[in-house]
Amino acid sequence: MIKNILCFGDSNTWGLNPETGKRLDENTRWTSLLNKNLGCGFNVIEAGQPNRTLVHNPPFDGVLNGVSYLKPYLDKHDLDFIIIALGTNDLKKRFNLTPTLIADGLNDLINSIHIYYQQGSTLKSPKIIIASPPRIRITEQYSRIYEEADTKVTELSSAFKSVAANNKCAFIDFNSFINITDGDGIHFDDNQHLAIGFKIAQLVQNSLNNC
Repeated sequence: MIKNILCFGDSNTWGLNPETGKRLDENTRWTSLLNKNLGCGFNVIEAGQPNRTLVHNPPFDGVLNGVSYLKPYLDKHDLDFIIIALGTNDLKKRFNLTPTLIADGLNDLINSIHIYYQQGSTLKSPKIIIASPPRIRITEQYSRIYEEADTKVTELSSAFKSVAANNKCAFIDFNSFINITDGDGIHFDDNQHLAIGFKIAQLVQNSLNNC
């Protein structure tokens, strides 16, 4: 049977090109590369949305705002994996959120997924993979928007790891293998998409092998 993998994230999941602001093609963005790395028998559903957040919006309300757009994907697809790659946008200065509060938003989202499958669905609950945002580099382009965000992101990674462990989710720390040093300081370049697509494919395969 085909295994469905939902990649639910922000502009780095959508594949925003840090040089042009447009979307990277299917041969470059990590979600498409994940599908190619896994090969036949897998279907990767790309659900990236620029500016998506974890906090300030209840998980299943609204249209495209924040994390509110997850429920339609759960309704539509029989999912085997959900990869959650969020948190960077919550670091924006205007939200004034601590890493702990952002991690609480992640925990709320995971709880909402569990409740959905426990109460409102006949489908089995998918495996959840949490991706921690990588360290960012404050550039002139984003200096006001992401002021002090670079000092919070390491603590955020640790908080996300704890949330993943408490909820028995798999965890991947982007900080361990990518470092955003070029471009706009926020968005992944081609090589980083390549590395992420490879690492997450390994994580998915290992998860299946350990079943």
